[in-house]
Amino acid sequence: MAVSFLKRALIALLLPMVCYVHANEDQYRIDAGDSIAIVVFNEPELSIKAKIAQSGQIRFPLLGDINVLDKTPDELAHEIEAALVDGYLVNPDVSVTIEAYRPIFVKGAVKKAGSHPFVFELNVEQAIAMAGGLTDRASKSDWHIIRKGEKIKANKSTTLMPGDVITIGESLF
Repeated sequence: MAVSFLKRALIALLLPMVCYVHANEDQYRIDAGDSIAIVVFNEPELSIKAKIAQSGQIRFPLLGDINVLDKTPDELAHEIEAALVDGYLVNPDVSVTIEAYRPIFVKGAVKKAGSHPFVFELNVEQAIAMAGGLTDRASKSDWHIIRKGEKIKANKSTTLMPGDVITIGESLF
């Protein structure tokens, strides 16, 4: 048990941290557009980096295609460990990290509509700034977020999630 903890701590120190650590990151569920790194301790030929396609499948050495959609990094790591124990490795130690989250999208009455990188603690006001600011005809209140098919009314302090689509409406005056 202590050896496994030390292995995970060593891996955490050696892997580059590309994203801000956030309390909700432990519950984050992998989705299409995310980029992940899977490291099998002491087995460099089994360590991979992958961008998740719409199919949700990645190709993993020895195991073939595995579905990663809607799993937390810990759940995926445990699933891969269980599969590797079944005939491949004696005591695998797998670590899964999110290297890049799927982008957010800003559209409507902004100067530079399009996709922008996601970071934790990002809010609508910051996303608008990333999109070059509001146009002269932008509404000050007709702001919405589409999140997993659901339309949500937004304001400048609404916190964003990976994959959110922010729509800024236009006003007549």
